[in-house]
Formats: sequence, C-alpha cells, structure tokens
Amino acid sequence: MNYADIKELDIQDGDGARVSIYVSGCHFHCKECHNKEAWDFNYGKEFGQAEIDRIIDLMDNDYISGLSILGGEPLELVNQKGLVPLVNQVKERFPDKTIWCYTGYDFEKDVLNDMYKKFPFTKELIEKIDIMVDGQFEIDKKITDLKFRGSYNQRKIDVKASLESNSLVKMAFGDEARYENREEKVPAKAPKIIWITSFVKEKEKKSKIIEPAQPVYIQHYTLPKEQKIELIHSEEFERIAAKSILR
Repeated sequence: MNYADIKELDIQDGDGARVSIYVSGCHFHCKECHNKEAWDFNYGKEFGQAEIDRIIDLMDNDYISGLSILGGEPLELVNQKGLVPLVNQVKERFPDKTIWCYTGYDFEKDVLNDMYKKFPFTKELIEKIDIMVDGQFEIDKKITDLKFRGSYNQRKIDVKASLESNSLVKMAFGDEARYENREEKVPAKAPKIIWITSFVKEKEKKSKIIEPAQPVYIQHYTLPKEQKIELIHSEEFERIAAKSILR
C-alpha cells in the first residue's frame, strides 16, 4: 500500500484534533474530487512500520482525539490489507481514541453485507473502526463547509453498533438542518409579506416584498450561495422571490 500524506493535526475530518492518513488508490474517480492525485495506486510513498510508528508518536499527545483514514479509497482491498497493522497497533496503544474512516463504498451493501463476510482482513479492519463516513462525493450535493464531509449524501455511521445489530446505525453530523429539506417542495402556504421603504426617482414609495422559504438578505438583494433570486419590477411594487434552489 502507498500513502499520499500524513497530517499531524487535522480538525476537519472527525471530532476534535486528529492525525490523518491519506492512502493512495481509488477507482471511484468522483467528479471534481479534491484529491485526484491519490487515485493512482502508485502515488506517494510506500506505507510500512516506520509510518505506523510515526503516526503513533504523533497521536501520543493529550490533545489528539484519534486517527482519521482517508484517500484515495481506504477500502480498496490492497489498502485494507495495508491498514490492518495500523489500526491494530493504534487501538492497542490508544484504546480510548477513535478511528474514523472515509469511504466511497456503501456501508450496508458493499461493506457489511459483502466484504465483511468475504475477507478476514476486512473483518479485522472494520472491527477496529469507530466511525465510518460512507458514500461517494457528489458535486451537485456539495455545500461549502459541511461538517466532516464533502457532500450531504454522505452518512456518518456508528460501526460498532452496526456490527452488533447487523444493520445500519446512523449518527447525526450536527448540521443536518442545513440540507435536510433541500430536495423538498416549498410548503403550500401564503407567503409572508414585508413592507419596506425605497426611493425611486426622488419619490418615496413602498415596495412589497414576498419572502421566500429560505433567508433573503434584502439590503443587498443577495441570497445564500445555494439560491438565486429573480427581481420582478413594475410601477406598483418590487417583488423579490426565491425563484429556485440550486443543488
């Protein structure tokens, strides 16, 4: 197994401050992946005991909450075999620190009901992982600065609870409200009407604004990045409507 990078301090890929390893090799090739160089299984350097020792040394600090494993794709079979010694030694040395793993595979279909049953090294690896974030990155479901993942289709999974129940046990990221209604239609109800004062051709007039379902910053006629607005002008009023929600 090769690896692309080892981060000494990572606060984006799991709870608390973490050490992260990016393995090389991935066949998913997600559109607009931010780590394309790691698609190549030969990219980077060979991973071995020296790198494991380095990771354990980096984790031997009270402020480090655990290890995060990313890629590339950690659950490519060759990478699983390379990661087993790492997770075994990390858990032996730091039993109370968590291990997160990011994968493009579907946890239920590909991991729990396939690889976990077929391969002893998969079973050994998965049983040392605490949290798994599954699902491929989807650019049309990307929201800037989502918590601990790249697109909102990805799920946070309690691995140990899932193994015990032999079924998916999902966890909340903590910011689900930001995206949970993005694909639902706006409820059929009367819009809230706000009256503001504006000045047109040196004459004061009132403008009628119909408020959309999502927040609108009227002062600058701007919206969050996920939305766009359509300004409809007439002699009597000025209406701002959320014309669509971009995904």
